[in-house]
Amino acid sequence: MRARSKYLVPAALVLAVGGGVAAYLAFGRGVWEARDLRPHVRSNPPVPVVFTSRSDASSFQAAAPEGEGFTYPGTIPWAAREGRLRRLDPDGRVFELTWGRTLDDGGTLVDVMSPSITPDGERVVFAGRRAAPDPGRWRIYEVHLDGTGLRQLTGNPGDPGCVNVPPMRFAADGSTLPDAERKALDYDDVDPVDVGNGLVFASSRLPDLGRDHARRATQLWIWSAGEPKPLTLTANRNNDRWPYLTLAENLLVFSLWSRNREAVTEDASDVRPVGTPGTYATSATDQWMGARVNLAATQFGFVVKIAEAVWRPRPLFNGRVAFMTPHPAGNGRLRLAQADWGYLRVAPSSLSAAGPMPTQVGGTLLYAPDRDADDRELTVGCPSPCPNGTVLCSAAPVGAAAGGYGLYLFPQEWSTWQKPQFLFDDPELADAEPVAVYARPVPVGKRVFASVKDYKQPDFVNLFSGKKYEGAYGLFENSMINVPSVDDFLGQKTDAGQGPVIPAPTNIKSVVFFAAHRDRFDDPVKPRVPGEWERLMSEPLTDKGGLRAWVPAMGTSAGVLAGLDADGKVARWESKAKDKAGRSATFFALAGDHYSGVRADGYHFCLGCHTGHTFIPADVTERVR
Repeated sequence: MRARSKYLVPAALVLAVGGGVAAYLAFGRGVWEARDLRPHVRSNPPVPVVFTSRSDASSFQAAAPEGEGFTYPGTIPWAAREGRLRRLDPDGRVFELTWGRTLDDGGTLVDVMSPSITPDGERVVFAGRRAAPDPGRWRIYEVHLDGTGLRQLTGNPGDPGCVNVPPMRFAADGSTLPDAERKALDYDDVDPVDVGNGLVFASSRLPDLGRDHARRATQLWIWSAGEPKPLTLTANRNNDRWPYLTLAENLLVFSLWSRNREAVTEDASDVRPVGTPGTYATSATDQWMGARVNLAATQFGFVVKIAEAVWRPRPLFNGRVAFMTPHPAGNGRLRLAQADWGYLRVAPSSLSAAGPMPTQVGGTLLYAPDRDADDRELTVGCPSPCPNGTVLCSAAPVGAAAGGYGLYLFPQEWSTWQKPQFLFDDPELADAEPVAVYARPVPVGKRVFASVKDYKQPDFVNLFSGKKYEGAYGLFENSMINVPSVDDFLGQKTDAGQGPVIPAPTNIKSVVFFAAHRDRFDDPVKPRVPGEWERLMSEPLTDKGGLRAWVPAMGTSAGVLAGLDADGKVARWESKAKDKAGRSATFFALAGDHYSGVRADGYHFCLGCHTGHTFIPADVTERVR
């Protein structure tokens, strides 16, 4: 590892030196300037910028790595050998906020990732890994902008850790670890965001390696102030990443890896995992989309759905959503894009495998410049809003080593080429994940999950398996299944001016519920027991065409819904909208772009069976308080 900067002084030591230093701290400097980094400052940002400098480009990786991790310390995703949290000021000075700093218990951080600024603009929350002898799993930390107040937020004594027994079962010496120790150690908390009176982050506390691979699943969790444990906001069996709190109705935007392995059978009689024998009328999904959910785990839906991946979505000051996505040149190259809220060009799980979507129009999708001022081709990622109509990001010349990644600032107007402003580059480390420091008008207050504890619940339900279920339930309601969406998303017209590209169905008579059971790691012999797929129950629509169903809340299982027609088959319908090539689309009523959670005594709702996925308009324009 690189030697600690000789200019870095822990705040505790500074406070002990005397009055002159105390006066220095009064001006907000808990750490001294890292003067050895001055030569690497290329220009000054308009506001302070917090960023990470790491020994490799792990910050750009979306999916968790393959690895079952049965042996201590388990598979640690997105880890780098070294990572530092830094602050670049408008006067060109750079400060080390974590490197070499001592925590209250004497430990130090060896790696950091995913910083975000608290709504008051005064603190940074981030993911950190401790140095040995700690196992080095990711936990959430915070530090003040002046370098004081470095402390651990998750993984402390009293944190319940994993919900179920996780994969890691053997100590380094080969002995079996007790279940309680496994649950306390074998998980990672990353991508934190302070939401005002609470913290949202991505975590693998719900043990699962997904279907057809061995990547540790992550969901979004919320830990409200004063609560003894966090609660899940999403239910993915793959990865949910990079949440960000918008300024609209407490909505979070995030990246969702839609990798549902289930599809409609060729005769539409069932929905099954594609690994089982037979042919299928739809295809399993495998793409990253920009999604949204509010802080009460409702209003789940899409933000941007295109054929390309939508990674690290962030609202801009112009009201659009920026994200990083693969460059068409390939070879791992990235580029930045921005799109209007509700921009849709795909419907992965419900589109018939027989044909593609017609050519759609409507809405704006722009790409950032991919060359620097010297006309060098760039790979660009990690977008973040910055005041004065600009976008922070990280970029490197194509083909450069990890140390080639530096910080840049782009104007948010990408309809024409704009010269990027080069801010900083430490040639020994990958500088990435920049976030601008400013206060935001984010409302605070406790967010309450809707509950149905006072509702009359059934004594039991009969499952398709013949078993009688007598456990906990969640209530699902939907009043717009066979009617058009109230608001059209961007992409409902073809290039021939016809629409809607994705109409509402008219033939759904009931809704069937499936459980995608998660992997288990509690078997005394088998290290991993793959999760099964189970058809649970169906519920007919009401006389008014709505849905009201008590659905088994079966522990940690994920759920999938589908609409059935009068013959009990997955409903199928065709769009009449044709593009200039004469193409139209056929859809099936399968909500398989994501997995749904069923909370015990929880209230759940969705809007329609509209295969582009639930859409609600929102103004997410970024603002300074």
